[in-house]
Formats: sequence, C-alpha cells, structure tokens
Amino acid sequence: MLSWQFSIFGEIFLGVTVFAAIVAYKAWRRSFPGDSFFVLFMTSAAIWDLTSALEWSVIFPSEKAFWSQISYFGIVNIAPAWFSFSLAYCGYQSYLTKRNILLFWTIPVISLILALTNSYHGLNWPAYYLIEHPLGNYMFYEHGPSFWVLTIYCYILNILFSFILLRQAKNMFRAYQHQSIVLFLSVIVPWIGNVLYNTRVVTIIDLTPITFTITGALMLWNMRHYHLFDIAPIARETLFAQFRQIAIVLDSQNRIVDMNSFALDHFSLAHPPTGRPITEAFSHWPEMISFLRADNIAELELKFVRGERTEWFLVSRTPLVGTHPSSTGTLVICRDVTLQKQTINERELLISELQEALASVKTLGGLLPICASCKKIRDDEGYWNQVEQYIAKHTDAKFTHGICPDCAKIALDDYFQTKQKKISGP
Repeated sequence: MLSWQFSIFGEIFLGVTVFAAIVAYKAWRRSFPGDSFFVLFMTSAAIWDLTSALEWSVIFPSEKAFWSQISYFGIVNIAPAWFSFSLAYCGYQSYLTKRNILLFWTIPVISLILALTNSYHGLNWPAYYLIEHPLGNYMFYEHGPSFWVLTIYCYILNILFSFILLRQAKNMFRAYQHQSIVLFLSVIVPWIGNVLYNTRVVTIIDLTPITFTITGALMLWNMRHYHLFDIAPIARETLFAQFRQIAIVLDSQNRIVDMNSFALDHFSLAHPPTGRPITEAFSHWPEMISFLRADNIAELELKFVRGERTEWFLVSRTPLVGTHPSSTGTLVICRDVTLQKQTINERELLISELQEALASVKTLGGLLPICASCKKIRDDEGYWNQVEQYIAKHTDAKFTHGICPDCAKIALDDYFQTKQKKISGP
C-alpha cells in the first residue's frame, strides 16, 4: 500500500494535470490537421504531469521510482506526437506514412521498455536516491545511456518541429504577428524547461511536463482565438508550389497569405507580398480588383496589360473554409488564355471578312423566262431585257464586249462573202 505526504509541488502538478486534461478534451472535440497527434500529445503531457504529482506525493524511494517509471508512458510520446502534429498541421502529411510513424516511435518504445525494466540492467537510471528538502523530499536520478539516447532523439525531433512551425510563422508574420508571437512562445517554452533540468540548473523539480502542457494550451488557444493556419496549411510542396498556373491565397480580409512560385515568376516578385491587401499588391491590375469585389462572379476572363504586351487570363476563385465558420479565405487561380484568345480573335476576324465578302455578292436563283430565239430575259414586271442588261441590273457584274472565235469565224465568212459579191457585181 502506498504512503502519502503533502507536497506543494504535488498539488501544483495535480492542478496542471487537470488543466492538461481539459485542453486534451477540447482538442478532441475540434477537427484540424493532425488533431489525433495533438490529442495524443496533450494526453501524454497529462500522464507525465499526473505521475509527477504522485511521485511528489508518496514517501518512500521505491514508490517514487515506480511513478517515475510509469511517467515514461507519457514522456516517450511527447516528442514524436508533437513532431507528427507539426508535419500534419503545416501541410506535410505525405511524410506521415505508416512506415515513418513506426520509425518515429521505435526509439521511444525501446526507451519505455528499458525504463520499466531498469531494475534488471540500470541502463536508464544507474542509481537514484532520496534528497530531503523543505518543500518536499524528491528523487535525484543519475542518467544512463538509455536516458541520453532518448533525450538526444527528442532534441532532434524538437529541433525539427521547431523549425517547421517557426518557418510557417515567419512566412505569415507580416499579416499575423500576434499568432506568430504566440506560436514562437509555444515552441520556445519546452526548450527552457527541459534545458534547465538536464543541465542541472534546476534539480529539485523537472519543469518539462509543465512547459509542454503550456505549449499545447498556447497552440490550442492560438488556433481557437486567431484561427492560426486555418488557410495556410496547404500541401505546397506537392500541389500549390508546383502548380503551373498563377495561384494566390487570400484571407477573409482579402490580404495575401501566399503565392506559388509560378505567380512570383510571372509578376517578377522575389517573395510573396504576405499581409498586403490585394488592392495594394495588384493596384496595376484594376480588372482583378473589380472581379474580387464582385461576390456574385466566380469566374471571369480578364485582361492584363504589361508594357506593350496584352495578356488574357481566365480567373476563378474558390472559397477556402477553415475549421472555424468565420475562418474563410479565397484561392484565386489565373489560367493564361492569351494564345487561345488570339486564335479566337483571328478566327472571328476571318469570319467577319468572309461575311462581308458574301454580303457584297448578289446571286441569281429560281426560274428565268428566256426567249428561245433572241435570248432576252423577262423580268418580274413583264419587260424583256437583253441578257447583259438583266444580269447587270440584278448583280454587281459589269460587262465588257468581245467576240468569241466561233462568232468571229462566222462574221469573217459573212464579211468575205459580201465583199466578193460587191467585186463580182450583179
């Protein structure tokens, strides 16, 4: 049977445990990228807090060592769960394959087994002993190779997830300064607590579980209050960044959140004008601004004039709805249709020219009454007209007179016969 004592630190850890459980419950009721890993992270922090409270509240060294061993059920899950959450939340879910997840938890699982069986080999704690203190007796643990392997591994994961989250915060800092500051604090706080304990600056109490609880609470508060990354976590490396059309992400206030590399190249920008209103960033494209202001139009063909060149884009917008009803934005896609537009214009011009040519041509049709002898044609008023008069009247044709070879032969024969008669006389 366990023996108990009052400890102010035990009470503090117990209060933090309740707080961590509340945060885990609230996170469990929300839906966001990496939510299952976040809940696992907060649950592990709560387990670590609870076992720390129990370790401070029991009296004998064997009892304290027992709860220290049980705390590893939470300790080993903290870093891999937080790292996996960071990957999922910042748009790198493609890395969270079953194989990679097993790899992430390989060292933690081995460390857990070694911690639970430490009495047989002493690889995690070669020795530990009780130290009396006015604020409560506590255990001092000597750290073995198993402890340091897990610690180095967790530091590596901590460096990676810190880089991922801070990189994301840096990209959004101009538009979301408060969110970025809170995110920075949530990343840096665990480092402070863990370094203070492992370097023996603070020996009486391990602040690490408390700092991780604060980290989770700050992150959840950031997501709920500021809707952090409700729009930004897009799979940029696999879709957005490699998309071969202009793609622009706007927040609910029509400020630029991100632009893909194709858009940056087209508009000759070194980096996305993050945080700038679209009206300011694209003041040289008034057609785009008018399109975005017209809420009832989802797709429109817009003209973009750049120097002496005129380009045409089929611009469409798609609402981006985040995990919170008010956290909406817009994805704007601009498809270059300049070549198609030129082809259509050339075709329409050709059709117009042909229509004008056809309109200037008059044609004759139907039955024409023509004299079988003199070949005159009767018009609609009953008058008989020479063929050339009738055709000139009803078409734009103009006649020039000549003589065909057959008629020329007949005419010449008649001419010579007449002349012969005059010569020979009566």
